[in-house]
Amino acid sequence: MVQYRLMYFNMRGRGEPIRWVLMAANQQFDDVRINKESEWPFKKQEVPYGKVPVLYIDDKPLSQSVAICRYLGRTHGLAVDDPWEAAKGDEVADTVHDLLPQAAQILYAKLANDSEKAKMLGTEFHTSTVPPVLRELERRLEDREWFCGNKMTWVDVFSACYLCQLSTHHEGALDAVPRVKALVERVVKLPQIEKWIKERPETFL
Repeated sequence: MVQYRLMYFNMRGRGEPIRWVLMAANQQFDDVRINKESEWPFKKQEVPYGKVPVLYIDDKPLSQSVAICRYLGRTHGLAVDDPWEAAKGDEVADTVHDLLPQAAQILYAKLANDSEKAKMLGTEFHTSTVPPVLRELERRLEDREWFCGNKMTWVDVFSACYLCQLSTHHEGALDAVPRVKALVERVVKLPQIEKWIKERPETFL
């Protein structure tokens, strides 16, 4: 049996979609959470590219969260074979992933108690950045249940994870896109995902 060990900080962030895909694939893994202040300066020298998350697969490291989730999807039946559908799935995952840096800046501003900056960034994010992305995702689901192919793939789990976090920090964020909201709910209601959400460590990010 393959041994998986995920190394990331004690937060959801870029590590959480990997955890969700592993859960959706019914794969056990070691969830190694390193302290950003005390441990990371030393660990940074050891990991590829000096960045986390890193997934160790039988001690072989793989970096970059999208690449990791794509690998897990292909390995565990959460992917499609058709090259075009696979590429359109990659497009969705990359587009959703692009939202993360801006969303993180809002949360960092809140953590720094800079309410004015947080409000300014939040307004721009939720009025200019997010709506066109959600509209396109909604169109993608007009005649299908999942983002690519006719079954749930890693793309759906990956996207649902980030969009769920978006909803957590901005209530009603998905109300204008019912198909996207329904997809997120289908993923969240998977027994293994529900269990993970209930039992995972409580973190702000």
